[in-house]
Amino acid sequence: MALTKRKLVELPDRPKLLVMETGLIGELLVITPVLRAIGKAFPSADVTVMVRPGSAPVLVGSPYVKKLLPLVGKERKGFLGVMRLASWVRSQDFDAVLVLHTSFRSALIALMGAAPVRAGLSSEGRGFLLTHKRPRDRTAYEVDEHLAVLRLLRIPADGRELELFLTEEERRSARKLIGATPEHVRLVGLHPGASREIRRWPIRLFVELAGRLEREAGVTPVFFFGPREEDLAHAVTELREWEGAAPPVVHGPGNIRILAAAFELMDAVVTNNTGPMHIAAAVGAPGVFIHGPTPVARWHPPGERFIPVYADGLACRPCDASTCAQDRLLCMENVTVDRVFEAVCELLDAGARTVGGARGDGTRGRREGRDPSLEEQEVTPA
Repeated sequence: MALTKRKLVELPDRPKLLVMETGLIGELLVITPVLRAIGKAFPSADVTVMVRPGSAPVLVGSPYVKKLLPLVGKERKGFLGVMRLASWVRSQDFDAVLVLHTSFRSALIALMGAAPVRAGLSSEGRGFLLTHKRPRDRTAYEVDEHLAVLRLLRIPADGRELELFLTEEERRSARKLIGATPEHVRLVGLHPGASREIRRWPIRLFVELAGRLEREAGVTPVFFFGPREEDLAHAVTELREWEGAAPPVVHGPGNIRILAAAFELMDAVVTNNTGPMHIAAAVGAPGVFIHGPTPVARWHPPGERFIPVYADGLACRPCDASTCAQDRLLCMENVTVDRVFEAVCELLDAGARTVGGARGDGTRGRREGRDPSLEEQEVTPA
């Protein structure tokens, strides 16, 4: 369909842009190809990203982001919050707003903020709030959906790869966390957690996988847990002791950027479909990602180094629900240890065939971050 005159966008050479994505870590990481495309098309662009505070660290150090706008509680709630944010948007005189978060609220803020160009997906009944829109395709990869929105502004894509920019200090912290390991020892990171229980592969199966990797593949498993996953770490320790196995190597980095740097040191990573899956993909760590109720095509990072594993033949999946309507979480329980083990071995074999193996000095070709901490990134208060 040809674009009408109303839809044509002519951005200045140094556009001032607002990108709205106030979702979780994974949702923020999947907009990094959009930020890269903007930066390559407009190297002098002034880009502000509206974010959830807990997710903001994954954009720290990005050369394509000038400002981060972490929303505190009063901005995230109620109509007063909408008015406060709209007033701030109006005061900034943005050339365009990319409403990548698919909520009605985000589009309403852009409209009330009098942004002249408001581009996004016309889902959630918000199409009339946007000046440039396209229908949502829930079967498409989320990155491709965002890049399609960007094309409404006539900005070409620059690849689909996720990015996370780390500093050498963060990499040193990760190496200290993991400790010294001989170069011939292969490390597989296991992250059993997820933001929702419905997306968690049973912890007993993670422990069984760790034992098989040790016995049959000569691998050292390294468990990682988030700051609120002490119960999972305790369960892993108890199950390993019950099996008579050595205590697991368990780490809680307490910082998602240190977790990212630790993933760089792994020969392979196994996670559920959750934020750490996107972190692993963003730093280029080979990964086996276990999908339960969520559509694989929509969230799984593309590429031969990222293998999806999911239960076949279930009529109830993918449901993409937040809670399970069945008596048992079949979509996760029916993912066998055999399938995950074989996928990990496939990645390990592929790494062994490359020069120097999959694991090197922890850089994996990623670019260096611009700033070492969120506090040193330019942060704009609303």
